[in-house]
Amino acid sequence: MPRAYAPELAESPAGPGRSAPEVVVLGSAGGPTPKAARRPVSHALVIDGEVTLVDCGNGVAGQYVAAGLDLGRLRRILISHHHIDHVADVATLVHLAWSQLEDPVAVIGPPPLRRIFDLHYEAFATDIESRMQDEGRPHLREFVQITEIDCDSALEHSGARITAALVEHPPLRAFAYRIDQGGASICFSGDTRPSTALAALAQDADLLVHETTYLANAADFLPAARAAQVLARMRAVHSDPAGAAWIASAAGVGALLLSPVGAFGPVADEEILDEATASFSGPAWVGSDLLRVPLPIRGDI
Repeated sequence: MPRAYAPELAESPAGPGRSAPEVVVLGSAGGPTPKAARRPVSHALVIDGEVTLVDCGNGVAGQYVAAGLDLGRLRRILISHHHIDHVADVATLVHLAWSQLEDPVAVIGPPPLRRIFDLHYEAFATDIESRMQDEGRPHLREFVQITEIDCDSALEHSGARITAALVEHPPLRAFAYRIDQGGASICFSGDTRPSTALAALAQDADLLVHETTYLANAADFLPAARAAQVLARMRAVHSDPAGAAWIASAAGVGALLLSPVGAFGPVADEEILDEATASFSGPAWVGSDLLRVPLPIRGDI
């Protein structure tokens, strides 16, 4: 099975003039503390040039542009939950893309999503008003369509079917998302301990993007007095590689991308993969910033 993936774009299986569907890892770091080698959490699903983002950690706009994605083709943003490493730049990204947008961006996630945008409009009123005058643009709010969800939900948006399921990341209300679009099915776990609801949501998906926290060496990097408490907490709210792989196997997914990655000390991708592939036999990758994973197409939805 593949142990790594070279980040070149695959030849499109979708036919002449159509780009291959792909997931682009914009940020692969788990946890709120800034990392030297990884940006905070965000993944882009790109189908026929249209972009869906799942989570918007700090610095996502720069990563979006570094990946060669078109800000004007941003169609929707899905927020899994309100930990800062997942939501810090959700309003900032749309603000920075504003001059490139022709159509509103659908923003979907749990409350207080609407409040975040209202506070952003207030905090950045000077810039918004200035740019409206200078560029003749409608107010930024005209380019945002917010849908707040608080339970399992299914929505249709511009050719995509989006299904949300509550997962287990206490004490927050957290969601996983499945996107069926253009003949591809992709599921994003958000942060969660192994969840049977997620396994049901991801059933037969082409790709499962599942968070992972590597704990095998964690005790070596934690104060002895706190190690047991911290490890118990991590296992209660996150999934180690074996747990993510168990979900992938139970769901019968085509491939597994372990991202974002949390760890308490240095760990090689091979160590993470070794733990995951003990129970998942399909193609698997460990997320790294700007990694591109092409998607197979399993017929029309």
